[in-house]
Amino acid sequence: MKAGFVVLALLLCGCGAKSGNVPVRMAIVGPGIQAPWIPLTLANTLGYYKDEGLEVTLEDFSSNAKTLQALIGGSVDVAGSSYSQIVQIAAEGQPVKSFFIMSKRDSMVLIVAPNANGKIRRIEDMKGAVIGVPAPGSPVHQRVNHYLAAHGIRETEVSAVGIGVGASAVAAVESGRIDAAGLSGGDHFYLLRRHPDLRILIDASTPEGMRETYGADVNANAALSAKQDWLDRNPEAARRLSRALRRTLEWIAANSPEEIRERLPGSSRSQDTAVDIKIIRWSLPSFTADGAMPKNAPETVKRFLGATMEKVRDSRIDLAATWTNDFLPESK
Repeated sequence: MKAGFVVLALLLCGCGAKSGNVPVRMAIVGPGIQAPWIPLTLANTLGYYKDEGLEVTLEDFSSNAKTLQALIGGSVDVAGSSYSQIVQIAAEGQPVKSFFIMSKRDSMVLIVAPNANGKIRRIEDMKGAVIGVPAPGSPVHQRVNHYLAAHGIRETEVSAVGIGVGASAVAAVESGRIDAAGLSGGDHFYLLRRHPDLRILIDASTPEGMRETYGADVNANAALSAKQDWLDRNPEAARRLSRALRRTLEWIAANSPEEIRERLPGSSRSQDTAVDIKIIRWSLPSFTADGAMPKNAPETVKRFLGATMEKVRDSRIDLAATWTNDFLPESK
């Protein structure tokens, strides 16, 4: 009988140790392979979150706009978001802060749907077009509006519809219902595989595209963000998340695209291995080395948003309150 109690006690101790991990609910864009968010998913499959004593639950959402809504609404603790979203909602008085920057380049590509190839040959031909975006108001939608305005087209002169990301976005482009699409995360590679003559109007992931969009070669794009009150209550959890993600970026830099794909979960891969590998290879130059905010990026983002958003342009945003490097592990 005593032996039975000892075994039970040991089992309970083991369960207690496991449940002692700090729970964190994280919103990410998915499912499917979305280039900017690879580190968030990979840190889980590599076991780095657990190494840091965290029990991270990943929740998929169809766009950055949805992940941010979940964060503001309180259904998650942290969210993969575009840093530009954090600046935008700062103009609305929302105290949200980015504390780990994963990518320093954009991943938006504006393409013409195959059915509209004959009528849209340049951005100036977009007046009256139906344009697919991950979600209305999303960072990709903001970038599309920026390009349209730069070429003399008001956002009221086009129709924007939400098409999500991944397979749903590709299906929408091929359905004949839309004329063009702002795609992100590498989704355009699936279309290029089936439509080699796919017309790309803008590729913001290239250094040239970055300069055209932001006037800079690097910027702050994909970030891990949280409400200020969560960071105030959970500074150690934020530090642990940052350490896990720093290790993930180092692992990504040391391994091939083939090895990276192999370690992604099935939900973050497609059945087309070759395209997945192409997306991963395309994404590698965009990742930061350490999660730190790139120099002058906050000012660059505010200037970009202000070009088409009056609220951002006219507001006195405290940019220092929209990001922090305080939770990053010390550089080696």
